[in-house]
Amino acid sequence: MKLKTLVAATALAVTAAAPVSAGVIQLGFILDRSGSIGSGNWTTIVNGLSSAIDTLIPITGPNQYEISVVSFGSSATADVSRVLITDAATRTSVANTIAGIGFSGGGTAMDLAFNLMSSTLAGTNRQIDFGYVNLATDGVPNSTTAATTARNNMITNAGVDNISIEAIGTGVDASYLQGSICYPGPCDTTSPYNFPSQGFYIAVPNATAYAAAIGNKLRVVTGQVPEPATLALLGLGLLGLGAMRRRKA
Repeated sequence: MKLKTLVAATALAVTAAAPVSAGVIQLGFILDRSGSIGSGNWTTIVNGLSSAIDTLIPITGPNQYEISVVSFGSSATADVSRVLITDAATRTSVANTIAGIGFSGGGTAMDLAFNLMSSTLAGTNRQIDFGYVNLATDGVPNSTTAATTARNNMITNAGVDNISIEAIGTGVDASYLQGSICYPGPCDTTSPYNFPSQGFYIAVPNATAYAAAIGNKLRVVTGQVPEPATLALLGLGLLGLGAMRRRKA
């Protein structure tokens, strides 16, 4: 059984119900480091996620957060695997690891990234209350068929509850990402987004905008108030996660 306590997050106020119980929320981040990203943009992306992790993941409160990061070009690597954030030192260590992920270039093997994230998340020995995966990409997968199959397997095998997306720039296949990768469907593309009941899709013009978007997503997922200025810029009127109970096989 899954119990949900949601926090309404707006630019003006927050209304929160008391969490039912403490739990572990899995946060998985999939980062596209293919050739079209470029090394400069890659540095902006990893620094943006690093800063967001280091400043926004709570180390006290009703929930704990387990962080995993997978990056991909022609191959995929698990750069952070199921690290539970228990204190500031652990959080900073994860942030530093993310900032140090190197740029590879190459193709867009999104299927390999989904497969690797699936095995990474499923390898936990903790009871997971909610599983969230965030994909950041600027391109089209090498094989949409393979990527869709791998995405479906990740949902089934790792118990992922929500897949949301930042589409960076103009080279993406928006219809494919919204129709075949977002989860649960239909993909939500307009503010206020129906998160976490639907996966949502945000188009950002560049890597700098991704860094702003991922920071506000983390505020939402952890029940904090998104920054009003960035909310206005990105249209992030989202719902945050409170305690969500699910026993993972």
